[in-house]
Amino acid sequence: MSGLLVVEDLQVHFGGRRGAEPVKAVDRVSLAVERGQTLGLVGESGSGKSTTGLALLRLVEPTGGRVELDGIDVRAAGRRELRGLRRRMAMVFQDPYASLNPRRTVGDSVAEPLEVHGLHRDDRRGRVRELFSLVGLADDFVDRHPHELSGGQRQRVGIARALAVEPDLLVLDEPIASLDVSVQAQVLNLLVRLQRELGLAYLFIAHDLAAVAHVSDTVAVMNRGRIVEQGDAQEVYRAPQHEYTRALLAAVPQPDPAAERARRAERRALVAELAQD
Repeated sequence: MSGLLVVEDLQVHFGGRRGAEPVKAVDRVSLAVERGQTLGLVGESGSGKSTTGLALLRLVEPTGGRVELDGIDVRAAGRRELRGLRRRMAMVFQDPYASLNPRRTVGDSVAEPLEVHGLHRDDRRGRVRELFSLVGLADDFVDRHPHELSGGQRQRVGIARALAVEPDLLVLDEPIASLDVSVQAQVLNLLVRLQRELGLAYLFIAHDLAAVAHVSDTVAVMNRGRIVEQGDAQEVYRAPQHEYTRALLAAVPQPDPAAERARRAERRALVAELAQD
């Protein structure tokens, strides 16, 4: 197995004290992410996909297995080396509000990784403005607090903060799950553009196989801590081999043309009624 990120037999177990069986949140997971490409990691809540993402950055310590970034053993890295590796791997979290300090301006939150890694000492505020522009936010957002921003704007801030250290790989943990449908499309388009412009690799963690298949090169389907199917994204979407993958696809809501026409007629009638008033 080769790639920018290579994971083999990753395990994360919790508990297991006093003779109890440990909970195998991640059970011998193997996957690879190529440079400039996207691997979609898909599964239900509780499948272990978010724990996998956290373990790659050692935000949760793995119980076993191998994690390599560009040939460097992440699990064996000491504190100083791990800090350097975390410049090359960054995470975007599901809830942009919870991941931002409500007492700090969002500009300060984006500047924090620059301070931690000693980057752009001469003009950090200028670098923060560059990052805001990169994710489609105007300069005046720099001095705002998280509660002054919409969900989509906060997620753009989260992406800007992850990009601050100029990583090679972004771990995106359900980055659109808490956003409105229209905003989800905007954030997905932003991520696609950033990948094209910056040559980023993505591990895109989500529960919606249909959405992930459209932005991923490869897909890994996870169930109960294990990968049950893995392959080309469009092939997995068109011809799933595992029954769990087929169940995930069956759960995706399908558009109902008749219901959509009825909703449009109802909206037109309401607009006409309001116009008469």
